[in-house]
Amino acid sequence: MKEPGGNFTSKRKLSKQQQTELIANEDRFHNLIEMLPGMVVESDLDGNIAYINKKGLEILGYTAEEIKEKNIWELLARPCLGKDKNRLKKLFLKGIKYPQEYYLIRKDQSLLPIEIHCSPIKDSKGKLIGFQGILLDITSRKKYEDKIKHLCFHDKLTGLYNRAYFEEELERLNNSRLLPISVIMGDVNNLKVINDTFGHQHGDQLLIKIADILRSTFRKSDVISRFGGDEFSIILPNTSYEKGVEIINRVKKACQKNSTLNLFLTISLGIATKEYASQNINTVLRDAEAEMYRFKTLNKATIERDIFASLERALRQKDVETEEYRHDLIECALKFGKFLKLKKKELEDLKLLATICDIGKIAVSEEIILKKGWLSEGEWCEIRKHPEIGFRIAKSAPKIAHLADAILYHHEFWDGNGYPHGLKGEKIPFLSRIIHVITAYQAMTHKRPYREAMTREDAIQELRNGLGSQFDPELTVMFIDMLAD
Repeated sequence: MKEPGGNFTSKRKLSKQQQTELIANEDRFHNLIEMLPGMVVESDLDGNIAYINKKGLEILGYTAEEIKEKNIWELLARPCLGKDKNRLKKLFLKGIKYPQEYYLIRKDQSLLPIEIHCSPIKDSKGKLIGFQGILLDITSRKKYEDKIKHLCFHDKLTGLYNRAYFEEELERLNNSRLLPISVIMGDVNNLKVINDTFGHQHGDQLLIKIADILRSTFRKSDVISRFGGDEFSIILPNTSYEKGVEIINRVKKACQKNSTLNLFLTISLGIATKEYASQNINTVLRDAEAEMYRFKTLNKATIERDIFASLERALRQKDVETEEYRHDLIECALKFGKFLKLKKKELEDLKLLATICDIGKIAVSEEIILKKGWLSEGEWCEIRKHPEIGFRIAKSAPKIAHLADAILYHHEFWDGNGYPHGLKGEKIPFLSRIIHVITAYQAMTHKRPYREAMTREDAIQELRNGLGSQFDPELTVMFIDMLAD
């Protein structure tokens, strides 16, 4: 092995001064090479290393003595081709000067991605006698390229493939060797309700959980992608329609098993299968989507009922109110509704409103809802958000959409000092004014974490004190009359 800074040129015919200057120049050149951030190497045609800088030894993990036993061809591997001395040597002999990518095999056998800038070494007669090059560590660049590639073909939120990749794979896998090919389209149910109730962050968690279930249920050979906002799509090569239906049923069971009070997992799935080469794969995709929407339409009532029941359970789990309180509230609402001689539809709406008027509380922190003691101003601000949250939930659920305004304004005061919008007088919806009186009375006559229950007489006196300020005066007098009766 040459000393650092050596070359293949003879020095015999140089004068003493010329030799001194040459040595000084070589020293400067050597120092410059040692400062480079990459590996600098020279070898003969057989790959025997004539020179390597300190950075190169550091990268490889070898000592200067150990490297003498190594050959350059043993240290390089071509991506996708593996370590092949003959192929690598042929590439170098071609004299290709543009940067080429290789893997450097280090002492610990780990692979380091590198970029080689290589040029031939020739003697005075122009004969090729070796190679010289700079090897640059491109780990950071490869990671960045991999990240970009991943982002190009993967959904950032779920980590599944995205629509672009799905469409490419649909074309690639569309060949007779993989028949039958099944395609499944899925649409997450009631994502809007979850977003409106708990916020988009909670909705994102729902999508991630659904993605995890799909990932664990399907095979590695299947292509699972997030097709759109709440849509997923899966390609199943060599899968019959019947087998696809079995997998769909496993997905549904997994959703039921992993559902929680605050994260109700449900997805509508449709399947179609290409069985013959003559079938158009895009038509199969459209058929799967149509089947998914057909299922969603047929089961719309069940889906809405299930999500609504889930929200009610979540409210009961979180709220301070007992079953006794809820029962008394509904009974009181029915009695007052009949006392007011409400029509049948209005009476049914009042009963339902008594059940769900505080449904927005499911998005309020349990620490605030269950706090024993008076709430701080910040905590009251959180509590005051629940009518608006309840409004959004109602708007997203057809079963209770017509009560959205009644939910929104059931904490408004007759004098305009209520929340959330400070409505005044008869601008407040009729049902909101009714339920406001009822809930106030029921809250006063039932125990709270921060106080004991009031007597019936004290609660009635509080209602009288709020006549014309907090409560609709006419309705409140009628409510007190009903209590007296």
